Amino acid sequence: MSLYNKISTSFNNFFNNKIYKEIYTFLIMFIALFGYRFNDVIGISILIFIILITLLFTNDFTNILAPSIFMLFVINDGFANNEIPLTLIILTSILVLILLIFIIRNGFKLKKMKSLYGLLGLAIANILPIFWANNISSENNVFYFFYFANLGYLILYVIFVNGLKKGDLNYLAVTMSYLGLLLTGECLYKVLELNIKPFIQDFWLGWGVCNEAGIMICFSLPFIFYLICNTKSLPYIFFNTLKIIIVALGVLLTTSRASYICILIGLPVLIIVSLFFNKTKKTYGIYTLSICVLTVIISLFFLPQIKTIINEIKNINFSNGLESNDRLLLYEEAINKFKENPLYMILGPGICTSIDYRNSGFGYQLVPIVYHSTFFETLIVGGIFGMLMLIIHLFQKYKNIAITKDKTKIFIILAYIGIDIYGLIDNTYHMYYYMIPLVIILAVIDNYNYYNKFD
Repeated sequence: MSLYNKISTSFNNFFNNKIYKEIYTFLIMFIALFGYRFNDVIGISILIFIILITLLFTNDFTNILAPSIFMLFVINDGFANNEIPLTLIILTSILVLILLIFIIRNGFKLKKMKSLYGLLGLAIANILPIFWANNISSENNVFYFFYFANLGYLILYVIFVNGLKKGDLNYLAVTMSYLGLLLTGECLYKVLELNIKPFIQDFWLGWGVCNEAGIMICFSLPFIFYLICNTKSLPYIFFNTLKIIIVALGVLLTTSRASYICILIGLPVLIIVSLFFNKTKKTYGIYTLSICVLTVIISLFFLPQIKTIINEIKNINFSNGLESNDRLLLYEEAINKFKENPLYMILGPGICTSIDYRNSGFGYQLVPIVYHSTFFETLIVGGIFGMLMLIIHLFQKYKNIAITKDKTKIFIILAYIGIDIYGLIDNTYHMYYYMIPLVIILAVIDNYNYYNKFD
């Protein structure tokens, strides 16, 4: 046996071991957090190197889910909105080139791409209005890259759906669980670095704002319940319960009102649903009851401190109730622009983002202002055509997960439902921090269905 074959066999044996994969994903998370804390360029470069080595010896994109998804969240400084850093362009180009080389070797399979047409439609709806959109001034041409964002997500989906050799929903859930932990770690670091009072102050994370971290932490939560319900091992259930506790605290750190409401409603729902879809109903039922009783006892013991925290959160974040933070004005602007003429109504005004001077992490500058709603964001980009493409995409998304033979798919469906409801009032679709993980998740699901249809 050649040296390459020996190393390749060792790599594949490693990734076939669930415990080793858990450790590997934890290490990838640690590298991402290390890069975020000290140097994002070095962190991203290390993750790209890991991707290259892993693909070289396994040729399976399943094993690079974690570094591929985590990479986006390593960016710790962001960049001014009148430029795109050359370093970021170079690193992204290297990554895409590596992925494409392996895809060309593997070939393209149209039958695997069950989410293709919805994503393709969104890309077309995003690009078309660039020919008549007029909200970007000549000195800020950099904002035109927004028009190609959905095309980028489509390309990423095509790359991953053809690069995955199997649909491993369990490892997808492991990856998403550590994404929640990674974002919690980043939020905690920022709170400590900025010396701000936790739970009540907004902060900038570099790749996004704390609200956006809240969205993704909430999205990761159902995947942890998926892991809990797919095992009979009580230690592994307990281990993932610790993940739930940590990410719940992470949500609190984000100061995101929508995320607070999401976890307040979603967590009890997930606990109840998990009682019916786990592999050891009696043992898990006793375990869940014990955890609930213990939580009540601890809560009663620290009741004064908990009341103080709740009152602070309520007084700061909900002092104006559910005031919209100018969302209603943006919604009105989107509707008025949509109704301006028949072209805008049918194919969209093509305003990927409203642009105005605002304070940012780089001072007072032109910044993109999104419309805080999947519906209105899609409407003002692509009009009726864009909304139709979004509907097709959503239909394919829910259909593809619904037809999987995995009984605990309910938790992935709940993750989708939660994030889509969230998207009615905040940024989800068309936003990079959500769309990049989404298209990779869709690729895993489509592969799962493709390779399990003959079972």
